[in-house]
Amino acid sequence: MAEYKTTVALEIGAQSVTMGVFTPAGKGYALSRYARRDILLDPVEEGMRMDYVSNAIGEMVTELKVKGSDVRNVVSGQQVFMRFIKLPLIDIDDISEHVGYEAQQHIPFPLEDIIYSYQVLPEREPGEQEVLLVAIKKDVLDNLNTQVEDNGLKTRSVDCSITSLYNAYRISYPEDEGESVVILDIGAKTTDIIFSESGRFFTRSVTAAGSFITNNIAREFNLNFKEAEQLKIESGMVSLGNGFTDNMTEQEAALATTIRTAMSRLSSEVQRTINHYRAQYKGTAPTKAYICGGGARLPYAVEFLQAALNIPVEYLNPLNAFNIGAKVDEEALGMDALCLGPIAGAAVTGAKVGEFYIDLVPTSVGKDRAELQMLPKIITGGLIALAGAGVFVYMAGNAQKQAEETDALFKRQLAPIEKDANAVAAAEEEFNSATAELRELSSLYRRRTEYSDIIKSIAEVGTSYKFWFTQFEPVYTENLSLDQTIESASVNNHTRLFAPSAANGATAMANVESGYINALYIKGYAMNEQEVRDAYEKICKQKYFNSEEADKNKHVQIITNDSGSNAALGYLKSFHMILPLNDRPHGELYIDDNGENVYLSVPEYRSNAE
Repeated sequence: MAEYKTTVALEIGAQSVTMGVFTPAGKGYALSRYARRDILLDPVEEGMRMDYVSNAIGEMVTELKVKGSDVRNVVSGQQVFMRFIKLPLIDIDDISEHVGYEAQQHIPFPLEDIIYSYQVLPEREPGEQEVLLVAIKKDVLDNLNTQVEDNGLKTRSVDCSITSLYNAYRISYPEDEGESVVILDIGAKTTDIIFSESGRFFTRSVTAAGSFITNNIAREFNLNFKEAEQLKIESGMVSLGNGFTDNMTEQEAALATTIRTAMSRLSSEVQRTINHYRAQYKGTAPTKAYICGGGARLPYAVEFLQAALNIPVEYLNPLNAFNIGAKVDEEALGMDALCLGPIAGAAVTGAKVGEFYIDLVPTSVGKDRAELQMLPKIITGGLIALAGAGVFVYMAGNAQKQAEETDALFKRQLAPIEKDANAVAAAEEEFNSATAELRELSSLYRRRTEYSDIIKSIAEVGTSYKFWFTQFEPVYTENLSLDQTIESASVNNHTRLFAPSAANGATAMANVESGYINALYIKGYAMNEQEVRDAYEKICKQKYFNSEEADKNKHVQIITNDSGSNAALGYLKSFHMILPLNDRPHGELYIDDNGENVYLSVPEYRSNAE
């Protein structure tokens, strides 16, 4: 049953954008108002096309006062892929899966990159089913949809211009039922050739169209695309030959002849398509042709094609079945009607009286539809939950007394078990405490020999009759520098080990009190300087020290002229050295489990010293 409601229709063509508002009128529709915008771009400006499309849509939304409306969109035929697919006769419930499989075979893009829709066609031969598949690249469709929604419209459906025009034709020319008719929609980039015969449908698109004619003019007259298009619109016509151009100027005659040559290419493509339709689809040769689209407005196009195809040709009026609103400029409509077929077909689709219902769903629209489909389920689930809650309350009220009695029985039975469980928990806590204490005592026992181990390791590689040390101190020293004065003191009953001089004393104390020790300080004597440097390198290779930080030039100081108490020992060299320790954030002194690293801290050193 027809549902005639106000429909806003929008066609985004290759070189134009058209929008119309259709309102219910009796048992049909009326074109209430419409607007068109030409988008004439040179091929090199194609990258800016979407900006022009968006601006055109915005202007028409304001002009027609349709902001916030649902809109039925129509995309041009040159943006879609159309394929006729033959399937065995199958149940309608199974056809979607088969079409999806065939789409993978027939469309030259991965299935996840396209959006497709299909229409089951009337049976042509017994035992065979044919489907029209219409697909478009997902990014192209989503980009177009963005231009629509960014201008205050909400997409209701997306059709293609071919099937939409066919719907408008079938409504507007019911008298052609049973005849074999061909429709030529001469657009900017393609001419869509559409066959209608006893409800049968076939289509093919060719590139002999408006831009093809314009490019021929540009080449012939050495013009750019825009100049050639303007010349075609203002002065172009199709030469009919046989002295047709005798009374024209040289330029007019050349222009008409150039257009005729291009139109001859179109007539050849139409004739070739008719032959293909008859041979491959067992169709009947058309007895009549209609032309529409922007290219059909060229003067004498009807006459030329009628002579070339040798069949009657006339203009297609897609609004034959529509009333025209009082606010529509009929003079302008006379020029534009040839281009309004796709939006008229969108109104037919909206009333659900068309033969085709192609719906290419943009990604955002698909998500919105999925949410709407889930809404009834959510509401139903909520009602079921409420009903269940009511039943539960009723049953719970009746069972409350029994539950209380059962609860009391369980409590009596659980009392002795809980008593035993508490005893087990107390024993477990006592065991964990003893285990922790044992672990701590084991750690202390393991650590008590750490300094002696370090001193032993140094002695093994760094002492001989040529080298010995007399002082050994854990220290904190900034930048591991020997240029600082080393001193010791006692602070808060903790051993504050060696720190820098008074200039940096506050910083040093803070670090030492926090237990951060980064080196060992050694003082001693050696027979010569080389013995000191060799001993330093051997010691720093031990596992307790940071060999990467060690620097014998920076961390070793040899006093060649000792004026202190040992000055009499002139045959010996006094030395000081810093041994960088392996690092740890808190500097604790312990040997790890695998015996690889040793760390120091003030409390551990003090406990060892004691």
